[in-house]
Amino acid sequence: MIIPLQKQTEGGKLYTRIPEIEARLAELVTFTDENLIQLCKQSKTHPQYVPSECLLYFVRRSALINQALFDPLFRILSERIFRKLPRAANPGGSSLSMLNSDIQESVFDRIVEMLMLDKAGYEDRLDMFEVRFDLAFSNLKKDAEERFYRSDNRNTELEYDDSEDITTEVETASEIFNPFEETDLNHFHYRRELDAAIETLPDLQKRIIEMIRLDFRVDSIDPQEMTISKALNKSEKTIHNQKNKAFARLRSLLKGGIL
Repeated sequence: MIIPLQKQTEGGKLYTRIPEIEARLAELVTFTDENLIQLCKQSKTHPQYVPSECLLYFVRRSALINQALFDPLFRILSERIFRKLPRAANPGGSSLSMLNSDIQESVFDRIVEMLMLDKAGYEDRLDMFEVRFDLAFSNLKKDAEERFYRSDNRNTELEYDDSEDITTEVETASEIFNPFEETDLNHFHYRRELDAAIETLPDLQKRIIEMIRLDFRVDSIDPQEMTISKALNKSEKTIHNQKNKAFARLRSLLKGGIL
């Protein structure tokens, strides 16, 4: 039996999947987990391609009861999501588009958040993705683009004094704190608090933190490697100082303090 959707229209009518999706789900539920995973990996050119509406159905229902199925299906869904988003790397891969990176992360985090809420109870916003995945995704992407485009146009780059020094307190705080410790990032509530704290940072610090999150180095002895310093066109000292200030502020906010 295919589990029905729970979201209702303003008139109180339940949302329903299109007949083709219902029929495909009825077929797919008869597959073994292994066969379902292999089929979901196939591209759109495959005659038995699994629509994203169906893939999401199995991701949602396996999250609670079948981790062995959820993990590979969530990876496949994530790959599809990122293929639909603007590339973070600029043409040629020589630099990073922070705007596209922000949009990528915002959209993906929103979907992950909805899946976590769905696992905890039921998140009816995901029902629209089971009805028409591409339309619901397009709306989510558009909202993120409009928000970040407005922010990007509103903010002007602040100038920082490359000779500026930081206090011993700030330097010490940054040395003993890493906001991206894997043990902490495994906790959904910590991730939400961290994202909210990052939003309070000045523009340059926010960009530095987001690049650190993407595993970019502040500097490198390899002249061909793209670094934070090169991408943001700031001296290594400025990047280090602003990173330390950002880490110190994030530590204070996440510990309940105020800087």
